[in-house]
Amino acid sequence: MPDLIPLGEGHLVSCRGHDWVIVHCEDFERVLASRVFDGRHEFLPIAELAVTNVPNVEGRPPESRANRRVRKLAADEDSLSDKESLAQEKAVNEFQVALEVIKVPRAERRAAIRQMAATFGYNEATAYRRLKLVRIHGTADALLHAVRSDAGKRRLAAEVVKIVRDHLAAHRFVAEARTLPAVLELVNGALRVKGLKKISLSTLQSFEKETTLKQKLEAQGRKKKAADAFRPKVGHLPNADYPLAIAQVDHTPIQICLVDEEDRQPIDDPWLTLVIDCYSRMVLGFFLSFDPPSTLSTGMALAHAFLPKEEFLRSQGVAGEWPCWGFPDVILVDNATELNGRMMHGARRRYRFTLRDRPVGAPNFGGHVESAFKTFMHEFKSVPGTKFSNPIERGEYDSQGRAIFTIAEFEAFFTEFLVNDYHVRKHTGDGMDGAVPLTKWRQGTFEGDRMPPTGPPPRPADPLSLRISLMPFERRTIRNSTVTMLTHEYHNGRLAVIGDAVDLKKPIDDRLFEVRYDPRNISKVWLYDEAQQGYIELGFADLRKGPISLWEDRARKRRRANHAEQFADTRYESMLRREEMKEQATKKTKQQRLEAEKARRRAAGAIVKPAPPKAPVAPKKKQLDASQIAALRANVRAAVIQPKPAEDPRDDS
Repeated sequence: MPDLIPLGEGHLVSCRGHDWVIVHCEDFERVLASRVFDGRHEFLPIAELAVTNVPNVEGRPPESRANRRVRKLAADEDSLSDKESLAQEKAVNEFQVALEVIKVPRAERRAAIRQMAATFGYNEATAYRRLKLVRIHGTADALLHAVRSDAGKRRLAAEVVKIVRDHLAAHRFVAEARTLPAVLELVNGALRVKGLKKISLSTLQSFEKETTLKQKLEAQGRKKKAADAFRPKVGHLPNADYPLAIAQVDHTPIQICLVDEEDRQPIDDPWLTLVIDCYSRMVLGFFLSFDPPSTLSTGMALAHAFLPKEEFLRSQGVAGEWPCWGFPDVILVDNATELNGRMMHGARRRYRFTLRDRPVGAPNFGGHVESAFKTFMHEFKSVPGTKFSNPIERGEYDSQGRAIFTIAEFEAFFTEFLVNDYHVRKHTGDGMDGAVPLTKWRQGTFEGDRMPPTGPPPRPADPLSLRISLMPFERRTIRNSTVTMLTHEYHNGRLAVIGDAVDLKKPIDDRLFEVRYDPRNISKVWLYDEAQQGYIELGFADLRKGPISLWEDRARKRRRANHAEQFADTRYESMLRREEMKEQATKKTKQQRLEAEKARRRAAGAIVKPAPPKAPVAPKKKQLDASQIAALRANVRAAVIQPKPAEDPRDDS
């Protein structure tokens, strides 16, 4: 995962200009670490840790591991075969040599790599690849032969697979189901007719296991039994056994009227997007906005959930503890577009969490966030400007007249309520048993509850990049060092280099770049450069344009006068007249061609053939009389004749 600061024991981090090895994670505030160059132990604040560039051989490396399935041998040496023992011994020796080569200065490393390649019998290119595996994985197991890509897959003919599945569907997954041995006889009989090799009972059982027991029961008509056996009980969410195992995301309108920042006049009630941890009931993050639920509100709530909260609490002026950060394993959402769109699936791939839809008709799968919303709404009934739950309960209460909070003030009010009330009050429900969310979060992290302690999760190292990566995006090409997006052109000097490196022979889909934008201010967008693994900030190509929101920009375009509208009727009438002109010209041309064809047909059928048309005779030239000729000659100037020079008598020639 990109840009993460590992907090587990044995990991390398950077702090205060030095590299440290984490010895023990004390709590959410600090870790005990040993300085690399002198071994000095010291407690370091977690908020000041950063990613180190030193390869982490002993623990997990800062960078993401390569996409390679590393073979893990049995821990018991006696259980290894002779061949596996020799392979393991060779891998360990090669791993030790590789570690020594990595420590060699860069100027002398080429010779050491050649020696390594000669020792283990492969070329230099292979030696570089083996060293890369050592840097990335940091174990001798990475040098063993990788697991087969088709390991565990069937190698049966497609026709055999089809026959087996058809017979299971026809005789096993029905209300009057046959036994497996009976189905096996039918399958092998069909295979004999086709001249194919028969299968065993274990093979048939493996095919049956492709269909879950729940699906099989439902196919056999035993839906109630399937529901009783597999439907989660109300209030229980499976596998929420440790912090950040499952998080729920949802939106709700806050039934409180707020006022504007300048005149403090009542405007509207905001929307709340909430991210909650299902194990501890801790609120991981939230986002308040006057706009309806959108990709932006979802992304900002997730960014708030993924990032540490120290700076946020200071900006809100709230004193308290909110030790939540990191990426959940599963995020449970409903089928709304903003929760299942491109942004969410892009974040899922980038930060490696699973996006799971809430089952339809199973309200208990969203019970945690719904319960939190219910608690919040009950608490907000005491806030001036509340709209209560319904008009009957509100009665004659003047919500707009009593409104006092701006959205920024209400955000601080809500943060104070979360940190110093909701997170430290007793909670009931499955798995809580009167526990407090804050202590439950600490217990699952450092002590263990249903599962062993997970330890503090890695902290994101670049908050700005994380926030940008969770914003809405479009895919655009680079042309003339600019990117056209949202009807505007954006420019940065680095686009010239990136655009020149694009191969124009590739398909258009391979030449598109991911461009993120913040709808609240579209004066800047961010283009993701895969070569540098980072975002490039782009500004308006037209420097006369200032900051503007996407909604204001669209409203301005709608208000812009369209002078062509007043001539719409004139253009329509002109189009009708032009169509009529074309029809008349077509009729005349068709009639003329028809008359000419009729004349040719009549002439071809006549007994007496008409005389061929006479060839055109050129007009005779008019002859001039003697007086005209004399007048013309009088106008002609006489030619001047040069006299011939006299011959010299001395010239012998």
